Amino acid sequence: MNFWLDWISVRKNTTRVSLPSKALQDLLDELEASRASRKRAWEILQEIRWVLKDVAGVEAPAPGKKTIDREGRVVKDAVRKTLQEQQKAITDLLNAIREYRKWAEQPLTLRGSEYAHAVQSLNKAIDLADRLLR
Repeated sequence: MNFWLDWISVRKNTTRVSLPSKALQDLLDELEASRASRKRAWEILQEIRWVLKDVAGVEAPAPGKKTIDREGRVVKDAVRKTLQEQQKAITDLLNAIREYRKWAEQPLTLRGSEYAHAVQSLNKAIDLADRLLR
């Protein structure tokens, strides 16, 4: 079925709606508030990006398309990944310290290869924590 849109058919099938000037102004105000809100959200996301790069040395990838939703997801994922890495480094460091302490309390004659392994794990965990803090 073919439909033709011409000036006469459009005019016959449309209804003029007039909005009171107050309602129109309210819609315009709401639109402007929405734009301002999106602009503030974008600026905050850019500040979070800057903090990630400055404090943690993490540069979040740019979203494929420049939208608030995508930018929010990218920044959220970067923050999550950074916090998880730091949490893991702290956990590994604490575990290595506990293991070292356990073997360090043993007399020298009773310390075996487990002590050397504990020292090695401790040094590895310290190095990882140090890299994350730089």
